[in-house]
Amino acid sequence: MDPIQDSANQYFLYNPSLPLAVIGLIVFALFSVFLFIRIYRSNSRKFLYILPITALMEAIGYLIRALCSTGETTIGKYIGMTFFLLLPPNALALVNYKCLGEVIRLSNVQSRLFFLRPKFVTWFFFASDIFAFMLQGSGGGLQVTDNAAMGKTIALIGLVVQLGFFGSFAVITVYVHRSPKYSYTVEGQTNAKKCMVRSLYITLFFLYIRSIYRVAEYAGGRDGPVATSEWAFYVFDGLAIALSFVGYCVYFMGNYLPKRGEEDAMVSTNISSISSSDNLTRNDIEMSRNNNLKYNGSNV
Repeated sequence: MDPIQDSANQYFLYNPSLPLAVIGLIVFALFSVFLFIRIYRSNSRKFLYILPITALMEAIGYLIRALCSTGETTIGKYIGMTFFLLLPPNALALVNYKCLGEVIRLSNVQSRLFFLRPKFVTWFFFASDIFAFMLQGSGGGLQVTDNAAMGKTIALIGLVVQLGFFGSFAVITVYVHRSPKYSYTVEGQTNAKKCMVRSLYITLFFLYIRSIYRVAEYAGGRDGPVATSEWAFYVFDGLAIALSFVGYCVYFMGNYLPKRGEEDAMVSTNISSISSSDNLTRNDIEMSRNNNLKYNGSNV
């Protein structure tokens, strides 16, 4: 047997396709360039740069996969490929969490329900995603060592945890979408919340499909029917993440949030409006200003 194919079979249990890996590399590289340019030119919020960085990491993952098709597959290459293809999509969820938190904050709804507060939506789900990220990363690395069984279990727990939090986040998103209390305005947009939620729905749907696939992959083991089917990887992982990026590009989230530098003006306008209509005292106005600015202290 060809030594290149032999080394690939040792890790993949099949010979990975070079053309498909190159297509993945090109597609995600284009997404990265497009989103970098669009975010920069539109002066959008800085946290949205997570999107092109994630696309770039996906492209690197497919580059390593292509190298495994044309050269010897080593444990370093395999772990690197696993890192760049398994973990970066978690960052897409972070963008979604931040965006929904912004929708709630900009709507200025003071909910008594802790899970509808912007800080909770952003930071709780952020922490859960980091936790799932760490489990998946450590488990994925152990898959090609003598502790493969433990690695499988750890990665599987991380994926199941992520699925659970995805479901919880989806419920909150639906609630915010259906409640007329949550509404805000963005210059140049007739219904910013509707478009933002549409982007969240599209991307969350494909991220959920991808996570279900990964759960099935790890549950079946490295030599299972899912893990050893390259077409399944490209359909339920590569294509699903690519379609998520299509959603991010078509319904560009930067269009549905205030641009950098507009935040203070919006807060000042809101405070002035409240002051004139309700005849608030100076202390009341200052408290309202602090509540608006505290959550977004970094203004990103």
